[in-house]
Amino acid sequence: MKDLSIAQQQIVEVAKALSLNACLLIMDEPTSSLTLSETHILFDIIHRLRNRGVSLVYISHRLNEIEVCADRVVGLRDGCNSGGLTREEITHDNMVSLMVGRNIKAVCHTFLKPAKESHFRVDCLRTQAWPNHELSFEVFAGEIFGITGLVGAGRTELAQALFGVDRMVAGAVYLDNRQLQIRSVGDAVKNGIYLVPEDRRNCGLITQMSVMENLTLPNLKRHSRVGFIRHRSEVHAAEIQCQQSNIKTADVRLTANNLSGGNQQKIVISKWLSGNPQVLILDEPTRGIDVGAKSEIYKTLRKLMEQGIIVLVISSDMEEVMSLCDRIMVMFEGKISGILERSECTEENLMNLAVGKSKRSTAPNNMDDRAAQVKEASIY
Repeated sequence: MKDLSIAQQQIVEVAKALSLNACLLIMDEPTSSLTLSETHILFDIIHRLRNRGVSLVYISHRLNEIEVCADRVVGLRDGCNSGGLTREEITHDNMVSLMVGRNIKAVCHTFLKPAKESHFRVDCLRTQAWPNHELSFEVFAGEIFGITGLVGAGRTELAQALFGVDRMVAGAVYLDNRQLQIRSVGDAVKNGIYLVPEDRRNCGLITQMSVMENLTLPNLKRHSRVGFIRHRSEVHAAEIQCQQSNIKTADVRLTANNLSGGNQQKIVISKWLSGNPQVLILDEPTRGIDVGAKSEIYKTLRKLMEQGIIVLVISSDMEEVMSLCDRIMVMFEGKISGILERSECTEENLMNLAVGKSKRSTAPNNMDDRAAQVKEASIY
């Protein structure tokens, strides 16, 4: 099991729960790592179980899913019951109000033509998971580049190869026309390439260490003198980072394990931002976090984009990449099945490429029209 990806582990966990002849089934974020097609399969199973008289408790931060499958909704905020909704009252706005105590206004992403002076280029890269398939693409400063596909398509393996976790079988990586030698994570960090991993608890954080220690870990030289760490410098830097990233903790010296998933994710992102990133790769950056934290992370990504940092977002949530990204690369069985410009980005094109088919020659609606139809749940 430990050799499976997070998404594959999730599928096994769902299958294990469904194999039991249960009267009550509790699902906690069952689709957090699943793609749209796998989510639809799960919903079909949920409806069949409900028709058989099985009671289901469905816990999720994906509000559009709640709208589809729930008969009643109970909101939780700060450990307390914040209210309930009947089937007729279940709307995105009402659920957001229960969760955060206020309405969250959607902040529309202004899609600008990227400046092409600075760019990140991957040329004929072969990963250990898919050694027979070459991957070539480029990302420009001033854009958010999305990478999506079905579970097992090779997205995470690509990110790990670019970050030096896995050795590249072949290929080259360029930043501003300068070829980089990435043989280890240390090489990637030295060249300003940082990864926010899919599994934040096991790969992105040391959960038994404090918030402060996690935030300052990549930059200990800044807080040390003659080999000794200066505690006051660490505390001061961590408090500033918590304030800037809105990380909610009573004390920076508390262990990271005590924080919510959204705040843990903000720690993983914030610790890299203090290190002058040139390229930031985020693998499932909003998996299993609430709407408020999603909003703050999206705003952070847009600020980074405006600062000229090259941002790659890997996500199985197709509505997320459609709302957030300027261009989207779709992967299928370890290879690139297509790269969509904004005018081509529709759910139909994304799904066709994700299963190895061709995109439509002309998109029925451009992405701007589609974005206007996507509810705030896709943005947050």
